Amino acid sequence: MRLHISEWEWACIRAICMLGMAAFVVFGIHPGGFEGQVGWFFLLLPGAVPASLLSDRVHKLSPSAEPVIYWALIIILNYSWYWGISHTMIKIFRAVARRGQIGSPDF
Repeated sequence: MRLHISEWEWACIRAICMLGMAAFVVFGIHPGGFEGQVGWFFLLLPGAVPASLLSDRVHKLSPSAEPVIYWALIIILNYSWYWGISHTMIKIFRAVARRGQIGSPDF
């Protein structure tokens, strides 16, 4: 039995998984010591850069709301990033599969 789930729903599931794995690597495994950890943080969670810029502007308006806004933006922006990657890869894979490039034996 096949699950009939649309592409955007598959992308949502995969984005949650990818974001969870990235957060586990950054906050759970701590690769590369302190300096390496900063690199892994910005590599796996690229939404941290715009989140810090936007939360800095919020800090000027309401300093107590800044940490909440910062972490909410990190989650939202990184989820959007991973959703975009997942959705693009699903579209590419399905387009190639429709053309018969994947799964056809070359005997």
